[in-house]
Amino acid sequence: VTLSEGKFVYVRGVSERYNSTTLNGAGLSSTEPDKKAFAFDMFPAEFLQNANVAKSFTPDLPGNFVGGLVQLNTIDFPEAFAIRVNVSSSFNDNVTFKSNNFQSYEGGGRDWLGMDDGTRALPANIPANRYEMDKLSSQAKSFFKGGNTANQSDAERWASLGQAFNSSTWKRNTMTAAPNTGFGVSFSNIFNVADNDFGIIASLTYSNAYSINLMERLANGGYNDGLKDFSTKFKFEGTQSTRSVNWGGLLNLAYKLGGSNSISLKNIYNRSSDDEVIFLEGFDDLPKDVRLVSYQFVQKELISTQLSGEHTVGEGTNLLFDWRLGYSRSTRDEPDFRRLRYSRDRGTNDPYVADISPLQQGDGTQAGRFFSNLKENVVTGGANITLPLNQNQIKLKGGVFFENRNRDFTARSFTIIQSHVVTNGAYLNDNILTSDPAAIFKASNFGRDGLGISEDSKPTDSYTAKEQLYAGFAMIETPFTIGDSEWRFVGGLRVESNSQNLTSPYSFKPNSNTPDSLIATDRSTLDLLPSLNLLYKISTATNLRFSASQTLTRPTLREIAPFSFYDFQTLSVVRGNPTLKRALIKNFDMRYEIFPEAGEVISVGAFYKIFTDAIENTITPTSSGVEKSFANAEGNATNYGVEFELRKGLAFLSSDLSNFLFNANLALVSSDITVKQGTKVQPSRSMQGQSPYSLNIGIYFTDPNAKTSINVAYNISGKKIAEVGLAGSWNEGSLSSHTYELPRSVIDVSVIQPLFENAFEIKFAVRDLLNMAQVREQFGKQIESNVRGRNFNLSFAYRFR
Repeated sequence: VTLSEGKFVYVRGVSERYNSTTLNGAGLSSTEPDKKAFAFDMFPAEFLQNANVAKSFTPDLPGNFVGGLVQLNTIDFPEAFAIRVNVSSSFNDNVTFKSNNFQSYEGGGRDWLGMDDGTRALPANIPANRYEMDKLSSQAKSFFKGGNTANQSDAERWASLGQAFNSSTWKRNTMTAAPNTGFGVSFSNIFNVADNDFGIIASLTYSNAYSINLMERLANGGYNDGLKDFSTKFKFEGTQSTRSVNWGGLLNLAYKLGGSNSISLKNIYNRSSDDEVIFLEGFDDLPKDVRLVSYQFVQKELISTQLSGEHTVGEGTNLLFDWRLGYSRSTRDEPDFRRLRYSRDRGTNDPYVADISPLQQGDGTQAGRFFSNLKENVVTGGANITLPLNQNQIKLKGGVFFENRNRDFTARSFTIIQSHVVTNGAYLNDNILTSDPAAIFKASNFGRDGLGISEDSKPTDSYTAKEQLYAGFAMIETPFTIGDSEWRFVGGLRVESNSQNLTSPYSFKPNSNTPDSLIATDRSTLDLLPSLNLLYKISTATNLRFSASQTLTRPTLREIAPFSFYDFQTLSVVRGNPTLKRALIKNFDMRYEIFPEAGEVISVGAFYKIFTDAIENTITPTSSGVEKSFANAEGNATNYGVEFELRKGLAFLSSDLSNFLFNANLALVSSDITVKQGTKVQPSRSMQGQSPYSLNIGIYFTDPNAKTSINVAYNISGKKIAEVGLAGSWNEGSLSSHTYELPRSVIDVSVIQPLFENAFEIKFAVRDLLNMAQVREQFGKQIESNVRGRNFNLSFAYRFR
């Protein structure tokens, strides 16, 4: 298991799109608009009882995973009364106490709560859609040219649009960042209600953090066929300053009815925000010296509630009936993403001038304001019956499951233009266009002889989608013997019926607010997912396991949406693909394992997977740079490897090492795919997102007397294709058009010291001690680098019992 970017999970070196996450057995609504991923950094560890990773499929698990299924489970029933309070502070060596190197702007009064208070809201007088905006702009243009005076009121309204946008949010400030802070409080207790146990667990956490990412972005000339020498197309360096707020709460209620029934209600609320300023300087191939600045605020909200029960039915049968009903809602709101580009002739000392177009459509990637909102609701339910037979030696299990997912996404992109109508030459005083953004976009600069607002939104920028999944399974777990050999069989079949429906406007009728056509995606699949698992019990401490199964991975609703947007961090356009198909995967696993002592394991395993219609991230050249999308690989792909795991106390080496535990796991993976794109067949290559190796090493020390514990962990994964360069896109020669993510070593250290009979706890942790750059390359050249700094964290916790 590898954690990418501090929040996305890779299992067996496979990217996050081939993994899934459940919370208390139910699917979660997604907070990531462009990834099949769950951002684990928004889920505080204090909420969890455990996190399991399943790598082998059994019929009672969701079939939509390949690498691993991450199963998050919150605390169900408290042990006793307790109140725990903790405070923490952390230091990042990129930003903390660095004099005036953190960039920010004037935000809203509730930013500290991770929510905009309306400061960044879209003005109320904005036309309802792109058609109305174009109509208003056209009428204003006619009046400015001395045309129909009846359009004067429209021209005045159009001029007022730019004045209505909040200009104070353009003012860029610098500050010295204070240390990051956090606190948490939790309560748990058991009450006697009608002679039964009623448990309550409640928790609240809050954190506020500052970070700086030192960025480098570069594109090679291979991005268009006219530059065959792979000279640099553009290169930028700068910083990404981010303030992150994360807070949330948990409330779990559980009631036990005697010894055979229990009902629980589990509730989670989480809110997070990232408020960032990006400032980049560099050059492009026009040739121009360029400065780029953007201001982005993204707020996310997650609500999850689940009612579940477990019931033992009948005396002597021990039949177990469990059920659950769940609901989760996530929102991702991005109000007023501001972007501005300055340029000058390369190599001169001329002032930088804002690249604001004259009265026309404009370019929102150079001067614009972008608004988007994502809402996703998920309703789930399921019920299982487990029937033990033959004194619990044999177990029959069956169940049903449903999941209904609804998503609404809207986006509007506004461009800032020069409104003065002239035939050529300068349109606006350069003394204004060379100013800082706050001075350029103040309200008095909008009007006939100044600036105006246009819109480059496309109808396909908004879509509605729903996904329905109905599943049923039956499985058996039974022991058997062959001669003197003891075996256990677990197997069965899962059936999943899935439908995905998406609609998006294609264009608008003239003089109408309604679309004249829709892009509609409507697909249904019925999949049979068998699973066979064998356990050969060689001895009381040694097992040999075999498994074979079929699973799948479906395209996400975002991946099939035709919506496209400009990613300011990667300087590229990202577009969905309505023709994507789901991928089917055949999985074969074998593992030999030894358990020398309690908590110890030595194992070696092998796996082999066959992908049909594998889904990959792709890149395509365009006249303006690069476009990223998603595609099915044509043809089968294979993925195979071996895994080694060792978790062993070191007392066997020396009695002085009796308090040390060593843990290491290594996956060596090879994948092979041959892709046909058009009439051209690519040479065989590894799959997108697949690392050739993944290594974790940990050393743990615990002093039984002082209770001190020290953990040192190391992780690295191998070079992998991050994005696939399409065949025939470039005259690439012997160099690869794929974007590769290079290996990066990560070391984390933590020291925990309990005091006062474990009532008080001090923890010190260092995260990413080596602080190596996250690097991507293409055509043998580095095209992207991110350095986020080391984090040093100190926390104190006290538990009242």
